[in-house]
Amino acid sequence: MTKRISFACCVLVPLFFVMISVSTCMALIGADDAGHKKNVLAPDMEKDPGLFFLLGEESESLGDNESMLNYFKRALALDPGSAYLHMRMAAVLARNRKIADAIVMAKNAVALNPESAEAYTILGKIYTVTGDSNKAIEAYHRAVELKPDDRDLYIFLGSLQASNRMLKESEKTFNLMIQRFPDEKDGYFYLGKVYIEDEQYDKAIDIFNTLVERRGESAAQAYVELGGIYAVQKQFPKAEESYRKALSLDPFNLAARLNLAQVLAGQKKYSESYETLEELSKLAPSNLGIQIKMALLLAEQKQYDKARKLFDKILETKPGWDQVRFHLGRVLREQGKPEEAELEFNKIEKGQPSYVNSRIVLTLMFLNMKDFSKSLKYIDEAVEAEPRDPEIFHIKGSILEELYRYSEAIKEYKKGLSFAPDNVKLMYSLGNSFEKSSMRTLSLSTMEKILKEKPDDAGAMNFIGYTLAIMGKDMDRAEKLVRKALEIKPDDGYIADSLAWVLFKAGKVDEALKYLEKASRKVKNDPIIAEHLGDALVARNRLNEAKEAYQKSLSINPYNVIVQEKLRKLGPTEPDKSDR
Repeated sequence: MTKRISFACCVLVPLFFVMISVSTCMALIGADDAGHKKNVLAPDMEKDPGLFFLLGEESESLGDNESMLNYFKRALALDPGSAYLHMRMAAVLARNRKIADAIVMAKNAVALNPESAEAYTILGKIYTVTGDSNKAIEAYHRAVELKPDDRDLYIFLGSLQASNRMLKESEKTFNLMIQRFPDEKDGYFYLGKVYIEDEQYDKAIDIFNTLVERRGESAAQAYVELGGIYAVQKQFPKAEESYRKALSLDPFNLAARLNLAQVLAGQKKYSESYETLEELSKLAPSNLGIQIKMALLLAEQKQYDKARKLFDKILETKPGWDQVRFHLGRVLREQGKPEEAELEFNKIEKGQPSYVNSRIVLTLMFLNMKDFSKSLKYIDEAVEAEPRDPEIFHIKGSILEELYRYSEAIKEYKKGLSFAPDNVKLMYSLGNSFEKSSMRTLSLSTMEKILKEKPDDAGAMNFIGYTLAIMGKDMDRAEKLVRKALEIKPDDGYIADSLAWVLFKAGKVDEALKYLEKASRKVKNDPIIAEHLGDALVARNRLNEAKEAYQKSLSINPYNVIVQEKLRKLGPTEPDKSDR
């Protein structure tokens, strides 16, 4: 009878047999150990899927992907009912980025053998690559059910659930992993990470303390995780203690040392933080990121010259590193060297990651210097590079507003809102510009829109109430709105002034005076609050005090002709004729 090497046999034989060459396999046919001919016929190899499977495996080991795919396809044509071969083809196609074909093969493998955990695993991996998380999770779920002793499957499933914010499901998966593998640390670590992501910090602390108590090789990393939790909670002394314990167990733990430096800086222990970074730099001399942190720490301590030298040293190694150039420009700006800062920022070329931020910093630097020409120049460069960023349009609108170019500012705010229609900051600025342009109806409608979206927005309530009072409309609503705003922000002097003005316009002068005195204490240098106080004092015939209030207003804004006229009308100082 004719002897055949079946595909099933090829699959079941030991691995070493699969790895032997095809020529060796051929040599085994037709001769016994002594070299005598055997009375058998050579198999019809062209019809044997096992041969092509072996050829495919050999091609894969040689890196010949094209031949491998061809051999596997021929094997599959001869044995289309093999779930294993469909599964192998799915893996090969996925590695070769033929994702659609890989999915078909993996699905076929599952259909042919619904009990194959390996087939579901491959299908899950392919769906993960394509971004179809729900299908990937479904496949991994089934794989875990079929093969509950495979620890990696729990990690695949739980991590994917966590990355998709399915935190309760992820927590359940890793708890199952811990039940199945109670003596392994990985399940605890992953569960702890899920608790951190879900802000269940107490549970996370319990998990990592469990690992610490075991005193195994994972204890040091558990201390690092505990330090991270305490740092997030701003419990810096506890975080510092945890990182130091981690280093006592593992002196070469770079993450512990780096995090310790950051926690020390957070406690303003700058010298200790710098020393820690220096030690870390010795352990990892090629890590320039550590040197950047050292330079930033020096800048935080206003040791600008030292920081600059360190940044210059880094730029000697990597002159095109725009992030370092950006930090250097900021240091020079903080040092009060705007010309040198501008020079460094302008070395950052358009298209580099820090380019837009460098334009924004330059804009704000020159805006602070009242150099509006340069400020507008650099914000225009930012707009050109990032024409859809609402924050950039907000900055440009603010510059134009400061130049009293309200109509142009309004256009910029509207451009920003076209990309971010719900941006409250832009809506506020737009409403204020409408107000300054005497377009009160538009300003009110803009603020009403904010209030509709955010019913407890104190700023919008204050604006609407104050504007209604100025217009002399709906005074009852104006008072209710501003009172509610003050309840939300009881220490806000500007809202206290608004309520005072609403009360004053409603004829409640004595109550208005109470809030104006509060506003004056909270905001000491506002010309409008001082003017309002003067008006209320005049209404109560406390003329000398009113004169002082108007004089204070003019000392802050000497060009206010209305206050000048109010002060002139009071005439020379006389004894008060208060009706109190």
